[in-house]
Amino acid sequence: MERAAVADNKEFVLCFDGTGYKFRGDEADSNILKIYRMLNRNDPRQFHYYQPGFGTHTTSIWQVSNAGQNRLKRWFSNMKDSATGTTFDEHVMDGYRFLMRFYSPGDDIYIFGFSRGAYVARMLAEMVDHVGLLEPGNEGKVRYVWTTFSKWAKCTNSVDAGQTEKDDLYKYMKALRETFCRPVSQIRFLGLFDTVNSIPRFEVNRNKFLFPFTAKTSARVIRHAVSIDEHRAKFRQDLISDANPNRRSTRRKMPDHPEQQGRCTGEAFYRPAPVAHPQKMEADPQNPASTLPEAKDGLLDVNKSPSQEIEEVWFAGCHSDIGGGLKLDDDEDLALSHVPLVWMVQEARRAGLRFDHEKMKLFHCFDDSVGYSDLPGHLEPTTGGQTNGDYRGDPGNESSFKSALRRASTTGHVHDFLQYDHGVSWPTVVTWKVAEYLPFRRLALQPDGSWKPTRWPLPLGERRDLPKEAKVHGSVIRRIKTNQDYRPENLLRDGKGKNKRPLEYGIGAWEVHAHEGCPVREIYRRKSSETV
Repeated sequence: MERAAVADNKEFVLCFDGTGYKFRGDEADSNILKIYRMLNRNDPRQFHYYQPGFGTHTTSIWQVSNAGQNRLKRWFSNMKDSATGTTFDEHVMDGYRFLMRFYSPGDDIYIFGFSRGAYVARMLAEMVDHVGLLEPGNEGKVRYVWTTFSKWAKCTNSVDAGQTEKDDLYKYMKALRETFCRPVSQIRFLGLFDTVNSIPRFEVNRNKFLFPFTAKTSARVIRHAVSIDEHRAKFRQDLISDANPNRRSTRRKMPDHPEQQGRCTGEAFYRPAPVAHPQKMEADPQNPASTLPEAKDGLLDVNKSPSQEIEEVWFAGCHSDIGGGLKLDDDEDLALSHVPLVWMVQEARRAGLRFDHEKMKLFHCFDDSVGYSDLPGHLEPTTGGQTNGDYRGDPGNESSFKSALRRASTTGHVHDFLQYDHGVSWPTVVTWKVAEYLPFRRLALQPDGSWKPTRWPLPLGERRDLPKEAKVHGSVIRRIKTNQDYRPENLLRDGKGKNKRPLEYGIGAWEVHAHEGCPVREIYRRKSSETV
């Protein structure tokens, strides 16, 4: 069905789900699907794309496997894809095809991903950064463009490749994109839920690559929700920040000269030539904040500066407590995954993405009980001096939005795939326990802040490493203070122990880093003067 022509630029929203996740239509939908369900299907300016995760009984993403394929073969293909990500190329290319068919110069791109889907999202974003988009109708060239790009990307990250080889591959890719592809403006927003890189082609020979081997994108606004409590060896976090996670800066300035940009010297992002054009002046009457004027009043201006704003925030819970996808337990009111969902939705709104307000209310992601400004996701007060959304008021007077957020953060269950009776079936626990006795190569954080690949000693459920200056969501501190059973040792004592920290040791010294009093955006950091 053809969409009505509109004067404003279009918005493309691409959602990539985690391994094994697909549409269910209930509370067990992942946060990626909940975000997708909150988008406005009646907005002719928005184009939406959803991709189910690896191992979801499909080939070429949506096309069902051949009818003649027997169930055993289909089951084996599904399990192989879940375990090794055999369809990784198809996942990236399918998202690329969607963009190339409908994108026009000046359109805005928003991308969300969870788990391996987050890694797919990052790789797609980098591909678009460096090769642009083929003209519509050239779908037959997509695999060739992907092969060219991925070969160059791996070469530039290899310790064995010489500079001549890197330069030759880049020159070839540059000639290819300038011949067949359209340049694309800086991606507006990249939202990630607990990225993991468990694609064997990037893991098996990690000794041949620089660390960490991760997709690098120039997206203007990047938000990454990371799990504190996940401790399976195959679910190591893949941080969006630099190789040394203890570096202070979270705002990156892109070089002014194209020849200085990118992975290596002489490489440039493929950008359209600057064109003088007036900014959008009229707002959507249903959403006055649909325009992006000056960077003021809490709204990010993603048009005027090529710099990046990166926020990597740690949340309570395991991998699936960050990205969602688990059914509520009988004694559970709201899932813990609701907290990072609200945070991500509000951060996307601040970057300009429009959601359906009624659907947001359905998922407890919109608070209409206070005087918001007319800017999307703006969480500062419009009148008075009290911080909007402050938890420290009377719980009996809080809005349903803030009540849901408080209940989710303090009473939502933390699941554990390596322990029985922690919200996961025993066959699943047994499977993951066995995997902990296999010498998977993984990255370990060193005292100097660098990452080092290691196989030994065996992980045996050791906790994730947290950078010394990790940004911790305010809900984590509130949960620690209200729930004596939540004592993550890797957070409270910089340790990798499998047990919770004893009460007598306290919780350490923390200070508010940003957005004090805001239930959605408040961030804590460990006090720098504290010795652990």
